[in-house]
Amino acid sequence: MPQDTNSVLNKFSSNLVLLLCAFFLSSCSSTKNVTAFTPPAVNSDQAVVYIYRPNTMANAMYSPGLTIDGEFRLYVKNATSTRLPLAPGKHVFEFQNDKNYSELKPLSLIYKAGSVYFIRVATSLKINNATSYEPYQRSFRLEVIDESLAVKEISKCCMHSNKKPDHDKKHKATGKENSEGFSVDKTQNPFSH
Repeated sequence: MPQDTNSVLNKFSSNLVLLLCAFFLSSCSSTKNVTAFTPPAVNSDQAVVYIYRPNTMANAMYSPGLTIDGEFRLYVKNATSTRLPLAPGKHVFEFQNDKNYSELKPLSLIYKAGSVYFIRVATSLKINNATSYEPYQRSFRLEVIDESLAVKEISKCCMHSNKKPDHDKKHKATGKENSEGFSVDKTQNPFSH
């Protein structure tokens, strides 16, 4: 008699587990209708630059300010792309100087009229295993990317933003943020001892 009860419970448990697995797997396999990204035509008197940042967990909450030729243009947020029309000629792209980031190197390029260019913002996070507290080393890099790869990456990861950045806010132009308050970089891992 006890063997029959165990057999029934085992069969019920295994059916329940299979049912739950099937339910969760079917909910995970839903497909999104992702449209392919295609850059629109460019005017013959200007060049267009797409600046995009793939969706990554490293530094996801940080958005460095980007300047072009010394003028603030936008904050580069995670999983976004921005279309920027520029005059043909030489332009210098660089991140605003921020003590929270390391290795911020400018990128200087010469653009031709009627052309489209792609710049990917790559990011990395280095954690030092030291006995004393050291803040994380966050870095952002500007990389020129081939159009075919950039189109695939933008289609896969990024929301398209064609709106013009807000130049009127004073705090954006200075690149300074309030350093008071809570910061993860100021804390220690309680389990690191």
